[in-house]
Amino acid sequence: MKLAIVTNILTPYRIPLFAAMAEQVDSLTILLMAEREENRQWELGSIPFTVQMLPGFHIRPRRADVSIHLNYGVIRALRKLNPDVVLSGGFAAANVAAFVYCRLFRKKYVAWTHLTLQDGAESSRIRRWIRHLVIGSADGAIAESSVARDAFVHYGAPPRRVLRAVMPLDVSRIHERTGGIRRSPGHQVLRGRYPGVVLLSIGQLIPRKGYREMLEIYRRVALVRPDVSLVILGDGPERASLERMVSDQRIPHVFFEGYVQAEELPQYFACADLFVFHTLYDAFGLVLSEAMAAELPVVSSVHAAATRDLVKEGVTGFSIDPHAADASAATIVKLLNLPHRDRISMGRAGYEHVRAFDAVPSAARIVGFMRSLTEQSDQLSLGEGWEGNP
Repeated sequence: MKLAIVTNILTPYRIPLFAAMAEQVDSLTILLMAEREENRQWELGSIPFTVQMLPGFHIRPRRADVSIHLNYGVIRALRKLNPDVVLSGGFAAANVAAFVYCRLFRKKYVAWTHLTLQDGAESSRIRRWIRHLVIGSADGAIAESSVARDAFVHYGAPPRRVLRAVMPLDVSRIHERTGGIRRSPGHQVLRGRYPGVVLLSIGQLIPRKGYREMLEIYRRVALVRPDVSLVILGDGPERASLERMVSDQRIPHVFFEGYVQAEELPQYFACADLFVFHTLYDAFGLVLSEAMAAELPVVSSVHAAATRDLVKEGVTGFSIDPHAADASAATIVKLLNLPHRDRISMGRAGYEHVRAFDAVPSAARIVGFMRSLTEQSDQLSLGEGWEGNP
């Protein structure tokens, strides 16, 4: 099977998945709309598969985090590649062109995205129409969360043709690296910078990520548990105002460490006792999976799609609504007051849960799903098995 993937940019967490998929197909080519988005600082390293950059224009609307990509030459590029399946991530101009190519040349089109009904598209008649057209006519869809699966069905995808494949990541690498750092003699040097019990937060310092809400929550936690620290990894336009908030309200032991590359995250996971994901909206929230891969107990926002799939209440962590500061603080304090062995067990349960979403087994499920589309006629059902994937 020859596979082409059309997506906006290449991200570090996709590389292990694409590499594993490349091992299971005859050929894999990634068609990118842009080299990077303006709000990302990722360093990618080596890329073990074929990547092509699509020509195009990039327009960044005022107040937008990223540009709108207007690529051309998509159909020409796909005709040269002649793939059996096009896996298309999103609904940009290049994705729609890929859809048109598949309809013109009778190729299989599979939609793939962390779709939600809260991402703003519902307020636009044109965007709703495009989604209904593309998803309703697609040969299959890959949903990266249960929330995304519900959205695909809402836009017209037959449930039997939707594979739920919770956003894959390199679980084994994160787990092994974090464990190795915890066992290393030098680990205590970094750990010693942060007093007491360490709460870890990772994300862009923008309003949507809920850092003002988190500081209000943490201030309440610190009143009850003065032995805590909050370590924040990330940067963004709100950093200066958040630092002023910490200073003005004299919130103790808050450390702004700035942006950290993915390769450096395990050393911070190794220092933490608890991970807090306090977003006000996330179409998924991969950092939650990463923290669980590092065996951290988690407290996660109900406004992240990942929470529904990853947090088993009281088993792998707890859910919170960051808008409710008192209740959220009480939940964090409840977790901190658990015996140490119970917090360790919770972190271990989280790791065991996300192991199913490791890049290699996820690649096998995704490729198997797409291969089934090419091998079965339109009259045959794919069967109910695809709905129940972990």
